[in-house]
Amino acid sequence: MLDLYHRFDGYEQLKPVLDGSDEDVLVRLGKPTLVRVPGTEPGGRARLVSCLLHGNEDSGYRAVLRVLREGARYPFDLWVLIGNVRAAVTGGWYAHRFLEGQEDFNRVWGWQEPTTKMRRCADAVLDELRLVDLEACVDLHNNTGANPHYCVLPQLSPDGLELASLFSHTVLHWGLRLHTLMEALSPRCPAVALECGLPRHAENLEWASSAVRRFLARESFEARTPPAVTLFEQCYKVVVRPEVPFTFGGALSEDVDLVLSVGLDTHNFGMLFAGTRIGVVEPGAAVPLCVTDARGVDVTDRFLDVTPDGVLVLRQDVIPVMMVTNAVQARQDCLFYIARRRA
Repeated sequence: MLDLYHRFDGYEQLKPVLDGSDEDVLVRLGKPTLVRVPGTEPGGRARLVSCLLHGNEDSGYRAVLRVLREGARYPFDLWVLIGNVRAAVTGGWYAHRFLEGQEDFNRVWGWQEPTTKMRRCADAVLDELRLVDLEACVDLHNNTGANPHYCVLPQLSPDGLELASLFSHTVLHWGLRLHTLMEALSPRCPAVALECGLPRHAENLEWASSAVRRFLARESFEARTPPAVTLFEQCYKVVVRPEVPFTFGGALSEDVDLVLSVGLDTHNFGMLFAGTRIGVVEPGAAVPLCVTDARGVDVTDRFLDVTPDGVLVLRQDVIPVMMVTNAVQARQDCLFYIARRRA
């Protein structure tokens, strides 16, 4: 399976690869890479940091390289996964979430019968990780729209909340099942995805670096007292219907059937109230978005309506999260999710 990804064991193997710029490292790697840095103490404990599962999300990757270049060792084995390298180097640096013809590398984990190269790669990595005593995992990501720094927690547990609270007071319980890496690992140990804000921003790289260092410095993740976090639950997925051509801002035309309102992403983890204008369509057009619940059931009519003059509006108050700001991202994943705040 090593033809599917590179494997490095220890700094002696890895050090020659780390010379030069962050981009030089990507060129040398050329494919997904799994690194193990042996720990200083016996016992076999291990922690995982993953990054670049999406090729356009550079903050976590750069933060991880900072740690690896320092050459430090820890009381546990440190495992590092660097994901979709090809998407990060093709067509400009960090230009693509994933390439045309590729699957999303954060949607390929834990399939029972992996049929594609990416799924087989993910399965082989999971096979290696199943052989180690993982005590916690973090997966580093960037957002496309404006969001606070927050954690995504696939499985609610005291230890999972303890881990999440190490990084942010804002925690999103991932209520959907989309074959993400953290979903695949969370039955074994506390596992969270860290959303580090927009890519290519120095302050978000610094936040990601600080988060990784806190993760590596923490003695344990055993829950002692309930952490003080604001917990949201992800409930619904909102997509633009595949047959509808659309833009963010601008005007309707022969080639554009939906114009989405600009700036809605500034309400991520806030509130959009009933009646809020989401976009415009031609009068008489059907609702151009689709809302589905965790089971994939279409619940669009509960949330959206089109007025007689063609304004797409919300039927009820919603908490949007992960709302994006470009059409490519909206097509590859979704326009946004709808969450609710848990008591």
